[in-house]
Amino acid sequence: MKRIAGNSNKSKIGRNVIGLGIVSLFTDAASEMIYPLVPLFITLLGSSVVILGVIEGIAETTAAMLKLISGIISDRIGKRKLLVLIGYSISTIIRPFTGIVSAAWHIIFIRMLDRVGKGIRTAPRDALIASSIDDSIRGKAYGFHRAMDHAGAVVGPLLALITLSILIFGIRIHDALLILRYTFLLAIIPGLLAVVALILFVREKTDRGPVSEKIRFSIKQFDKNFIWYLGIVLLFTLGNSSDAFMLFRVQETINHSTWLYSQIMSIPFVSSAVGLFGSQEMQKKLVDIFFIPLVWAFFHIIKVIFSTPFGALSDRIGRKSVINIGWGIYAFVYVAFAVLDKIPDNMQVAVTFVLFAIYALYYAFSEGAEKAFVADVTASDQRGRAFGLFNFTVGLGALPASILFGVLYHAYGAAIAFGTGAGIACMAMVLLAVFVEEHSQI
Repeated sequence: MKRIAGNSNKSKIGRNVIGLGIVSLFTDAASEMIYPLVPLFITLLGSSVVILGVIEGIAETTAAMLKLISGIISDRIGKRKLLVLIGYSISTIIRPFTGIVSAAWHIIFIRMLDRVGKGIRTAPRDALIASSIDDSIRGKAYGFHRAMDHAGAVVGPLLALITLSILIFGIRIHDALLILRYTFLLAIIPGLLAVVALILFVREKTDRGPVSEKIRFSIKQFDKNFIWYLGIVLLFTLGNSSDAFMLFRVQETINHSTWLYSQIMSIPFVSSAVGLFGSQEMQKKLVDIFFIPLVWAFFHIIKVIFSTPFGALSDRIGRKSVINIGWGIYAFVYVAFAVLDKIPDNMQVAVTFVLFAIYALYYAFSEGAEKAFVADVTASDQRGRAFGLFNFTVGLGALPASILFGVLYHAYGAAIAFGTGAGIACMAMVLLAVFVEEHSQI
């Protein structure tokens, strides 16, 4: 079994994993000040759900291609931290520019450049984690990293809510679009903190194999079991559209029912503040501006709580079982979102929180286990390219998945779009159970 130099206690996740967790916390805080508000921002700019699918699909596919390239390069040069630093820096600088676009399609370019940063950093970061811990705690380490990432996604919406409150009630800005723009621009602050934390707290750590003259990559370097795994992950991803659609669905359903709006307006001091926004439609948008980040923050609180223990669970009972539990939860939640508008108006808010809590368990079960499986079945000197290939596969399905979902949603409604995603997830579960062999982590 591999032993980590300078660390006699193999159960400890160590400085690098903790440091990268802190970096991810700040980065996700910056990202999530913006992300949950993008569907509403697009609506205020006058665009539809179809453009949302294009934005998210192109963004993730851009990241996917660079994840593969970056992973290959990181294996060759052995400079994982440098690539991670470049990636986080690009995203930090580019992301706040969302606040200055004048049309929804402009966001495509902002998201693409943001995902360029993500594409550069992800595979080297995942390989750096694998090189920094003992084999026996991979699931725990990746689960911890995801938990820290999700902690940032709790902080982000809360920072957005604080910023929105100051802009609306302190500075008294009453233009919903302008309020969102200022909020997006201020997201640069936690992004800069992430870059500083990376420089100060993370050390280079690489498992180096023999250095070759050229950068070589071939899918033949990996066994058929790993290729089967990637193919099944690709299938699942084709039904796994952007979470922005779930936020769009919530916004659409809650806004249409008017129950939440009427409850808010029954509170005297709140109704007087909301009334400053003129038309009833704009007032309902203001309610959405505050409600959506609350849901998103709650969603990530559940992820924080369960990501580390469920990642560690895969160390004990096996990756496949844990991944399939997560995928099964995903299918259930998608079916539930398909019929969200059929639920009585006065129950929709409560049901929304329950569904997002359950959906968070899908991430807690699957994210850490999926990445730990990659490390289980690949050699240490190939992990950069292996994680690059894994992330490339996920991103490869992201573009058609989000565009298809957006088209189905626009043409046939939410029930068909969410139902299709659930069906694909069930197919992937069966194939994973039948065709993929699991390697022992002992």
